[in-house]
Amino acid sequence: MKTKLTILLISMLLLSCKGQQKDDNTDGKKSVTFVVTNLPSDHDFSKNIYISGDFEGWSGGRPELKLEKKDKTYQITLPNHKETIQYKFTLGSWDTVELDAKKQNIENRSYTFKEAPETINITIGAWSNGNNNETVSTKQPNVATFAEAFNIPQLNTTRKILVYLPPNYAKSHKKYPVLYMHDGQNVFDKATSYSGEWEVDETLNKLHQTHGLDVIVVSIDNSEARMQEYTAWEHKKYDTPKGKEYIDFIAKTLKPAIDQQYRTKTDAKNTAIMGSSMGGLISHYAAFQYPNVFGKAGIFSPSFWFSEETFAFTKNHLAKAKNSKLYYLMGEKEGGNMVADLNKMLQLLNKNNFPKDQVLSKFSPNGTHSEAFWRSELKTALLWLFAEDITFQPSDRPVAKEVKTVKLAAGKLMRVVDFPSEYIRPRNVDVWLPENYSSDKKYNVLYMHDGQMLYDASTTWNKQEWKVDEVATKLMREGKVQDFIVVSPWNIAEIRWQDYFPQKAFEYLNEEAKNSLLAKAKAMNFEVVFNADNYLKFLTEELKPYIDKTYAVKTDREHTFVAGSSMGGLISMYAMCEYPEVFSAAACISTHWEGIVPTTKNNPIPDTFFAYMSDHLPSPETHRFYFDYGTETLDQYYPQYASIVDTIFMKKGYTDANYRNLKFEGANHSENAWQKRLHIPFTFLLEK
Repeated sequence: MKTKLTILLISMLLLSCKGQQKDDNTDGKKSVTFVVTNLPSDHDFSKNIYISGDFEGWSGGRPELKLEKKDKTYQITLPNHKETIQYKFTLGSWDTVELDAKKQNIENRSYTFKEAPETINITIGAWSNGNNNETVSTKQPNVATFAEAFNIPQLNTTRKILVYLPPNYAKSHKKYPVLYMHDGQNVFDKATSYSGEWEVDETLNKLHQTHGLDVIVVSIDNSEARMQEYTAWEHKKYDTPKGKEYIDFIAKTLKPAIDQQYRTKTDAKNTAIMGSSMGGLISHYAAFQYPNVFGKAGIFSPSFWFSEETFAFTKNHLAKAKNSKLYYLMGEKEGGNMVADLNKMLQLLNKNNFPKDQVLSKFSPNGTHSEAFWRSELKTALLWLFAEDITFQPSDRPVAKEVKTVKLAAGKLMRVVDFPSEYIRPRNVDVWLPENYSSDKKYNVLYMHDGQMLYDASTTWNKQEWKVDEVATKLMREGKVQDFIVVSPWNIAEIRWQDYFPQKAFEYLNEEAKNSLLAKAKAMNFEVVFNADNYLKFLTEELKPYIDKTYAVKTDREHTFVAGSSMGGLISMYAMCEYPEVFSAAACISTHWEGIVPTTKNNPIPDTFFAYMSDHLPSPETHRFYFDYGTETLDQYYPQYASIVDTIFMKKGYTDANYRNLKFEGANHSENAWQKRLHIPFTFLLEK
């Protein structure tokens, strides 16, 4: 039924565009009319203009989507195909896509349908001339042309192939894993892209320096037959699919040529394939059609809407692909059924017992169907897919040494002094290993903030501690919780607030409230520079890969947790919402809902946290939250918010099985208070 509805909607769209002759929509349905009113001074009015976007497969210019010419303007009316669409205008192909007035590539346009018909005026700055000669190339020196016109016998055509080689390739004798990528024009070079590049070469050059990660990347240009080549399944509105032949070409023709020319690791576990949109769809197909060739796949914003057959095909090929690593990415602002379709695929994998540690999925709340989004998420995907290839450069690799000056009840404390980071100021990171820690078994991992406050009161500023080692050891000895290690980055006092304040929540304030708070902060000589997003990047992109590589730990989401108190409670909540693919549960103790000094009258900050959570809480099917609060000192301000927090979580489907918000009468805001009840959140997170 879903397939029929999809085809019907597309048919309605194409018919409406093809027969559009009216200036307005008279049937009362949601629609938008795009009117191109401003064009480049050198525009040739004998040429046609087309609209192309995610609602029709990014074809570049289908005849049915030609704009109607009226004097010196062009227009087209689209019915509501899906809530939000991404689109661009072309002169008939991606070689002639619109540019800005400086003849630079622009990001995808976006439109969200309103209840009533709407008219949008469009300004086009310039048109691409087919090769974007006026755009400066951003391709790095270690990207070379493998072939200008590599023969594709399976499709009776040729294609340009580029190859990225790691910075140390010429000076080493080792072999490298290989990543094959579609839409080659967008992989390395802004000058050849039609909507921005992925910056794969820049990203990997940086990862070479920071993580010792080295991967060969092979890009294959797309063609006018992109829609056919990137699917193996038929669709009523498109020509005969050629995806099987295209993947046959990569697996049987291109890969052997690459393996012969370069020092590659040729087995499946060292061969990956990656793409977005239709490129994501064909990457998914390749992973299941040829799991003996492609053992890894980066599947970004996959177009599973194209055919229901995708799901049946996947189910029938699950058994032979269960050794593959699959990374799925989706933006929640991509529109249509994109999110629902990916969830359906993930449920299919889970229901059929596809290994959970072989699949990682991320749904980004603000992600759109664009190169900018995929570029921003590329690093995370590469670090996960090629985790076993992360080696660190000797000069950069953090060195942990045992700390014997800290008084512990049990276990061992390892410390990296001034852990290096691209994102935040270097700081100490402690790793507590339980008694009888053994590299022969795997441990859960709990990330806790304010690391210097956890173990030894004699070393803390207020002579109080959490007694993490005592509480954790007792619970493990009694068999009440699973075995775990604790990873605890220290705070830096003068920037703790900046590191821990959930910065995206601040955007929920209106401009007047923002300006008022910033003015008050300035008057107090307090610098408001939010850094929580960078702090979380440090946790997930730098610290976690190091921990996963250095210690005997379980690396998947189900065994990774985060906890903290006060502002540390806020950042723990924020970590769960921003990185639901990394953390499965959080303990937010004495969460500082006030966000700032609680004496502020009519404080608007708490409402921003609640609005943010309402929009960004992860699924209750896969995540758990623990909150608590006392009633004395700073905690006296928190009980008023308990019912609001409860309501938000209940509306999102959380129950007593995966949510707690406990009150501790008489408890104050201190490490001494938190240590007395620490066994409760520890048990909630890690109970056997």
